Amino acid sequence: MNNLANISNADEIILEELYLANISSIKVEKSKSEVPYSYIGRVGDWTFKRAMNYWIAHVDENKIGILLKDALILHNKKHPIKDCILGDVIRSGGHAGCPSPDEYGAIPIKLRNKNGKPIVEKHVICYHIDDQIGLNQLASAIRCFCLPLYG
Repeated sequence: MNNLANISNADEIILEELYLANISSIKVEKSKSEVPYSYIGRVGDWTFKRAMNYWIAHVDENKIGILLKDALILHNKKHPIKDCILGDVIRSGGHAGCPSPDEYGAIPIKLRNKNGKPIVEKHVICYHIDDQIGLNQLASAIRCFCLPLYG
């Protein structure tokens, strides 16, 4: 990802990156952060905001993220271009060291099963994404793993 700190045409680049990942763009009040953006992305209950040289994706408050077993599938998938796994560019919990979601980033969330019985499952609720392929893959994973189950 290009460094967009104080770039005057950040919105144009942001809209292109969102488009390439098939992420809906939403116009917002101009941010006063290091990246002066006017657009964020949305996929289901997830919001995508552009930082200096990566994206931050997080699930809405009081919503669940990506179930740990699914987050591990995403994390361990081979990057289609680079000699690494996707977990090296889609960082669970935003950790710069890129640990596995079961080591960092997955948090317990209390839910109820179909019978109303309380259960606790671990979910990843935040990622930092370092390249366009990672952004594309995370958006696809959210549509695949989250939308069919939770709407």
